[in-house]
Parts: sequence; C-alpha cells; structure tokens
Amino acid sequence: MIRRFNHTGRISIPSGRATVTLRRVEGNGAVRRGDAAADAPDTAWCFDLKLDLGAYRFPADSRVRVEAWRGNTFQRWDWGRVGAAAVPAERDRILRDVPATSQFRVSVIAAGNSGRLLGLADKLRPRLPVESLLPLMPDDLGGEVWRLDYGRGDDIVVLKVNRDLPDFDRTVRADPAFRGLVMPQVLRSVLERALLVDREDPEDPEGRWSSWFDLARSILPDRDPPSVSRDTQDDEIEQADRWIEEVVAAFSADKVKALGGYCEAWKTR
Repeated sequence: MIRRFNHTGRISIPSGRATVTLRRVEGNGAVRRGDAAADAPDTAWCFDLKLDLGAYRFPADSRVRVEAWRGNTFQRWDWGRVGAAAVPAERDRILRDVPATSQFRVSVIAAGNSGRLLGLADKLRPRLPVESLLPLMPDDLGGEVWRLDYGRGDDIVVLKVNRDLPDFDRTVRADPAFRGLVMPQVLRSVLERALLVDREDPEDPEGRWSSWFDLARSILPDRDPPSVSRDTQDDEIEQADRWIEEVVAAFSADKVKALGGYCEAWKTR
C-alpha cells in the first residue's frame, strides 16, 4: 500500500520501492570474489539501488538524490531526474566516506532552486550478501574483547570485536565458546536498550528495534514482548526484565540452532 501525503505535502516512499543492496568490490571497482574480510585493504563496498517511482506523480524534471549516513558521516550521490535516471558508475557508488553499516535515504526534490522536498524514502537499511541483523566489525578495543556500537538515532547496532584477538576470523565465526559466552549477553544488552532505555513499542513495525523483537518472538514464541511506557511503573520494568531473561535463557539453550550458519554476522531468522 502506498502511503499518501503528510501535512507537509511530502510523499513518504515505502522501503519496498527503494531497495539498497551492498556487495564487495576490489579497490578499483571490480566485483570481488570469495569471502575475504570486508576490511581488507583491497576491498570496498559498492551499493546498488532498485528504485520504483512509477506509482507517484512526481514531475519528470524532479531531481533524485541518494544519501548514506552513520552518525556524523555521510556521502551523497545525484541520481538524475525522475523522468531520466542517471545511475552513477559502479566505481562512483563505492562507500568511501561511510561504513557498510550506514543507512540510506532517497529524496525527490523539486526542479529549480526552491529545494522543496517532494518525496522521501528514509531509514533504508541495505541488504548485505548475507542478511544480517548484527554486522560485525573488527576494531581497536584495547583490553576489551567485544563492544556494542549503537551509533546515533536509528543507526544499525554493530558488534565490534578486538582485531588483536588471536585468530580473529576463526574465533568469531566458528568458535562455539565465543558464541556461547558473548552472543547471549549481546542479545540481553540489545533488548534492554530497546525496552528499558529507548522504550520502543514492540508492535511498531517501523521501529528501530522491530527486527530484534521479531528475533525474540522466534526464540520465545509463546510470550509477546511487553511494553514499557515513558512514565514507567516498577511492575512494567520487572515484567520487561523477566521477559528478557526468558528470551536469553531460551536462546542460550538453543544457541546452536539460533546461530546456525553463522557467517559474517548474526543472521536474521
């Protein structure tokens, strides 16, 4: 269903009509083969955009702009006009100033100098070669083994792992001890952030944490996530704490199944 005008007259374009996909390429823009680490010096990420504006009556000369951002970093591309798309070459669609964990937006802007925003597809989360809920990123963490990076606003949460960890790649991707010790705590931390800090409504399909609530429902299908209101009562917090502990306990008991096929990131199920 197409969402119609808001009070500003701007059309909200659903994510189904603006799909971003990421893929690895060589530093010179050639498609990379194999599963080498994403942070290897000769690799980069390139994005593809599938955009369908045919259901909207935007003027043909309206400009189309694409942006990627995470935190305070961003990168921008001109995408031509509604009536005459001008897709940048592959080498120009490489993410040079932003990480692969960025979100995207597509803006449709009126022709001329008014800068009026006619349509917007916002908070687009790109699809990775392996669908992932928790992207993995090696980093310099000092004495810490791992750390969650929540970013800002609606940024995708990232699992940072100390790049100095011995045999980093094998440990993170294949070691059952690492997964058994770290991943339950990761799940607990994210659900606590979603319910007790951000107080997100678990029934909001467009919320920042909706995919995590879906994961929790798949782990504990007989218990729906509770809501924690802004004017929190003690019993709401206790109920949320109990639910989180039950989800983590069920996950830990079934972690092999829940993490089956562990590859570059924690896959969605």
